[in-house]
Amino acid sequence: MAALTRRHALGLGFGFGASALLAGCGVKTGGDGKDGSDFPRRPVELVVPFAPGGSTDLVARMLAKEIQRPLGQTMVVVNREGAAGAVGTKDVIGAPADGYKIGFAPSSLFTLTPQLVKNADAPALDALRVVTGLTVENIVIVAHRDSPYRSLEDLIRLKDGGKRITFGHSGVGTGSYFAQAAFYKLAGVNAVDVPFGGGGPAVTAVLGRQVDVGALHLAESMKLVQSGELRWLALFSQRRSPLLPDVPTVTEKGFDLTVDQARFIAGPAGLPDEAAGTLRDAFRQAVRSTEYDAFLKKNFIDRFETDGVTVQAKIRSDAERYKALIDRFGLQPK
Repeated sequence: MAALTRRHALGLGFGFGASALLAGCGVKTGGDGKDGSDFPRRPVELVVPFAPGGSTDLVARMLAKEIQRPLGQTMVVVNREGAAGAVGTKDVIGAPADGYKIGFAPSSLFTLTPQLVKNADAPALDALRVVTGLTVENIVIVAHRDSPYRSLEDLIRLKDGGKRITFGHSGVGTGSYFAQAAFYKLAGVNAVDVPFGGGGPAVTAVLGRQVDVGALHLAESMKLVQSGELRWLALFSQRRSPLLPDVPTVTEKGFDLTVDQARFIAGPAGLPDEAAGTLRDAFRQAVRSTEYDAFLKKNFIDRFETDGVTVQAKIRSDAERYKALIDRFGLQPK
């Protein structure tokens, strides 16, 4: 067996089962570079599977800036929205497994989309090689500053008033859809969902009063709340954020419902150990920058910088938990 290089050792630590072990052992470095040993020789494309302006897009663009020095090449962000993230993620899966096209994948595509989208053609998790986890973010209900809904109690009281409201979200099968649909089912409120192509368009819809309320990631609504244009009503988390002590959770109001969105970097399943190791090294250095740290804190985004095994374990655990809630609430695929 050939000696393992440092990057091969990194590749073996990703936890992708026997196939990854076989890929990492006995592979000779050098030669024609098909094993990724000369990666990267040109810019890397980072696919964001949502429209510009959303939380995933904002994080990706910050990382693309910070990773240029450790990677030794530029990273170009490309938005390929559609089907709750499936369009862009499939674009990555179908690309050559050489590391030059990778994706910033959302956990909801694997935990919620297959369960909530009728005839969903969502990609399988094992069609990807997870390079590294990066972030996890809470989901929050927002309303326009001039909305009559100024608190979560205002929404809960709609059960007795008989009024139907509309709620915007970033697409059926996403966390922002599921969190709201489940909440209104629990609260007994008559609500109709209005889908958009991502967090950015959903924000615009709430601002334009096209919908009564919406659910967004904190980063997508931060500046607009600070400017007074939007108002936070409640978080879908177990406990209040220490950074947002005045924003209640739906849990403390009697609704046992927590939903978050984890994001991770992944390439096609056949991504070589050398290329995967190089990318993971570069992301590890990029996330240490003071600019990136300030960005996360400013937007209340939590770190989820972990290995592929942990990412996959969270996705499988969340999928099981959400399935129980979907069955309990009687949510039907759309």
